[in-house]
Amino acid sequence: MPTSSQSPYVLAGMTLMTLQPMLVLLSQNAEGKTDYSSITCTLLSEVAKIALSLCMLVTSGAKVSVKLDMREVVEYSVPAFIYFINNNLVFLILTHMDATTFQLMSQLKIVFTGLLFRIVLRRQLTFHQYIAIWMLACGTATSQIAPCRGETDVANSMWAVMLSTTSCLLSALGGIYSEKLFKRKQDDFYLQNILMYSWGIAFNIFGILLYDTGALLTEGLFAGFNFWACMVVTNNALNGLAISAILKYADNIARVYAHAASMLLTMFLSIVLLGTFPSPQLVIATAIVAASAVQYNFKAEESGEQTHRRLAPEHVLNGEKKSSLALLQTVATAYDVKGESQASRPHHFLHNEEAKKK
Repeated sequence: MPTSSQSPYVLAGMTLMTLQPMLVLLSQNAEGKTDYSSITCTLLSEVAKIALSLCMLVTSGAKVSVKLDMREVVEYSVPAFIYFINNNLVFLILTHMDATTFQLMSQLKIVFTGLLFRIVLRRQLTFHQYIAIWMLACGTATSQIAPCRGETDVANSMWAVMLSTTSCLLSALGGIYSEKLFKRKQDDFYLQNILMYSWGIAFNIFGILLYDTGALLTEGLFAGFNFWACMVVTNNALNGLAISAILKYADNIARVYAHAASMLLTMFLSIVLLGTFPSPQLVIATAIVAASAVQYNFKAEESGEQTHRRLAPEHVLNGEKKSSLALLQTVATAYDVKGESQASRPHHFLHNEEAKKK
């Protein structure tokens, strides 16, 4: 669970992640499509991130000594490329999936984050976290029960599931690599953001030239943008900075925990603002995923201590309380030091010796 110093970053990320799918849906036209270019939207978000990072760097008054080699600069291109693919993938996913199901499927990033923690970063998973991952898989499977009624819905559902799974894998991979970069060196946080977002701008300019060159020349960079599209750009920029702060000062577990909380808020906002009502399957799946998020962040060491106390009663030896395991270790140590000591003799033998003395 996040500490008091980490909570502001987690709460900010949770709020902004909740607003993201809602704002994208509000920016769509009557046919459920976006009139503006998703690549242009992402590019403008990257520009806004750099602008905000520069402003914060200047206003912070921190003295930054820039000592970067080419290899370190290139390393920041890896998460930038991953986020470039993933950010543009979200727009396509939301054309085939409602906001609440999108947030529900997004919890698969916990599975991939846990696996990558174990494989890449060599971080151990507790038994409770494995159970949480299993619960999460059950929750995401439950969310797909309702759409499996018509042939068209099934096709859209399977396509959305494939895209969402890919997005979760990319999100987990980018998050782990970014956390490694942010925490590996004690560089200034805003400078690290500037390096990463500079690569983001480069990749998005490449995407515009590759896919939207004709539309850019004929319609301009801001073609199709409305008020809600501008809000999407602003929200994405702030969300990117919040996630970077979570990775810098907390970890990826706090990031996916914020995603789990934002899922519940998205369902509530969908009911209030869009007039939608979630299906029973979606409500059940939401409850399962929420329980999985709590279970994943459960402190296993506390449960382990309580279980150990129940299974290992305390004994008094030389005026000190010791558990059964500690008592056996004391006896074993006495045997190693003194050889065949009285501690190693059978109980009935000691009883006979005491009877003879009497």
